[in-house]
Amino acid sequence: FIPPDGQFELMTYRITENINLPFKVMPVINEYGKNKIEARIKLKSIFEKNIYATNVTLKMPCPKNTAIVHTSAGIGKAKYEPDQGGIMWRIKKFSGDTEALLRCDIELSVSPNDKEWVKPPITMDFQVPMFTASGLRVRFLRIYEKSGYKPTKWIRYCLLYTSDAADDLLCVDLGGRRIIKKKK
Repeated sequence: FIPPDGQFELMTYRITENINLPFKVMPVINEYGKNKIEARIKLKSIFEKNIYATNVTLKMPCPKNTAIVHTSAGIGKAKYEPDQGGIMWRIKKFSGDTEALLRCDIELSVSPNDKEWVKPPITMDFQVPMFTASGLRVRFLRIYEKSGYKPTKWIRYCLLYTSDAADDLLCVDLGGRRIIKKKK
């Protein structure tokens, strides 16, 4: 095996059991009549304090007849985006062992032919560098180079999760990756 110059993906893997999830999402949604919804979402990171999640996006779907939304986020920014069909809560950097709260007051327009709202799932996208959901770690890396070239050895763990990977409701795919870079 002769690795290419620059960055390349050496290994990918998929797991379906014994997954250490990095976040816990705890929603409380109350409906008041046919024209008001109150939502409180607590997001808790359940990884070590010295690790940070980046580009965290949580989407809470809203009914099609949503008229006015008021949001209040402890960290990050949240706003109703009609083109996305819900409230988008974006957090640039979320530290480990932390809790954050999102409060939403949703006012609905009332029309006679509205169907009852079936609450779709809350979805998330995020990256957690140096976190492995499977617990798999590379403890040793040896590179044999016969030509006298001195490669720089390093390994980066990065859990990259998008809600597109969670289409199958029976299991969550947290696709782990190991990337090794060879520098010139």
